[in-house]
Amino acid sequence: MRHAAMAIALLLGGCAAAGTPAGPDAGAAGAPVLRIAADPDANGRRPVAVDVVRVADPALARRLDGLDAAAWFRSRTALRGEAAGRIAIASWEMVPGQSVLLHSLPPFAAAPVETIVYALYATPGAHRQSVAGAAALDVRLQRDGFTAGPLAAGGAPQ
Repeated sequence: MRHAAMAIALLLGGCAAAGTPAGPDAGAAGAPVLRIAADPDANGRRPVAVDVVRVADPALARRLDGLDAAAWFRSRTALRGEAAGRIAIASWEMVPGQSVLLHSLPPFAAAPVETIVYALYATPGAHRQSVAGAAALDVRLQRDGFTAGPLAAGGAPQ
């Protein structure tokens, strides 16, 4: 009986260790591709809507770079339909103090030329950050705005 229990435990542990298969948008060797961390006082202690938008068309990327977060969130449904196949959107509603670390993003057939992050803050401002290509991103939501830049190797806090 003890041997059977040990075998079951090893089998279950092996299944859990296998993880999610790496897709085309997964980081190298399962490395994180996105971290979003909200400070405890982010957005004046209110939730923040965040969209990570990967764009495959340079002309569309220039157009989206001209939108502030409020305009983006008002028009994203229409833009998603208009730009089908040239845009991929991943969305979150982050609460202050919350953090997510992702090892993959939804599949996107095209190679992104730019990644744009929009965060809907209560304060005025563009609340938009652009990063060339599809590098792994580190997004930090702060009280009145946010930063977005390359994610350190392994996703370790900086």
